[in-house]
Amino acid sequence: MSFHQENMKEITTLQLVSQIIGKIKLEYAHQQPQWAHVVLDITPRGFTTGLLKQNGEAFSIEADLMHNRVVIETASGDETVALEDGKTVRTYYEEIIAAARRLGLDLSVFTTPQEMKTTTPFELDDEHHHYKPEVSREILAWFQYASDTEAMFLAPLRIRKAMPGLFWGTFDVSCFAVYDQFEPFPDDTKVIERAAFDEHMIEFGFWLGDDTFKDPPFFVLPYPFVSDTVLEVDDSFPEGSYFKAEMTEYLYEMKNGRDEQEKEKIAQFFRASFVKSRQHLGWDNQQHCFNSLKMNDNKR
Repeated sequence: MSFHQENMKEITTLQLVSQIIGKIKLEYAHQQPQWAHVVLDITPRGFTTGLLKQNGEAFSIEADLMHNRVVIETASGDETVALEDGKTVRTYYEEIIAAARRLGLDLSVFTTPQEMKTTTPFELDDEHHHYKPEVSREILAWFQYASDTEAMFLAPLRIRKAMPGLFWGTFDVSCFAVYDQFEPFPDDTKVIERAAFDEHMIEFGFWLGDDTFKDPPFFVLPYPFVSDTVLEVDDSFPEGSYFKAEMTEYLYEMKNGRDEQEKEKIAQFFRASFVKSRQHLGWDNQQHCFNSLKMNDNKR
């Protein structure tokens, strides 16, 4: 069995915890195009909202997976909520909101999970209660690997972009490059999609796998979505890359685990997919994107 299949209950519970934290950021962060303001930053210990404000009070919330806790911090103090096996999503939600209230924060969110099979509101969810520290730390290791690999490719790219972070709705670590051409999503009733996809863009991402993908895959998704065609995969791609028409994505599966040498192959995959995607989308004046930065090397 794959890591995802073996630990599906733990992954689902942790994703729901990330949704509680992420929905708080959704409500209290400055809004940005493509939902860039809702992503959780990957940290050495887990993932965090970063700096937020509520009624003038600065705060942040972090899932600290190395110490199995959720930490809520303000200038005046902090509160913690333990991450532990047997604790339900309902209890996590109640304890996080109550801990924030003790710090003077009156937080409220829409409590129905989004982009997941489960739709039980947090305050009613007693079904999901699975936590293993070793599973959470393996998830974190993958997220850190994905974030670093995506940043290695995207950071020097000369284009408007959003750097890697955890999109808690789909539990993937993603980033994107945006081309300044307005392209509204065709169905304005789709609340998530109409804001996520309203300009030409190319998304670069990673998720842990599922019943279809035994090995965690990296992906590249161009928007407007590809239809009625299969984008080319040629010798500019690393071996194992392919385009999946029904997903409208390029894919590269991590069959060798978190091998550091794989990072160069993933960067090659991202670059080749970016070039083919922008050609398909008809992006002009992109010749400068890969020009070297006029900076001395740092210690990275």
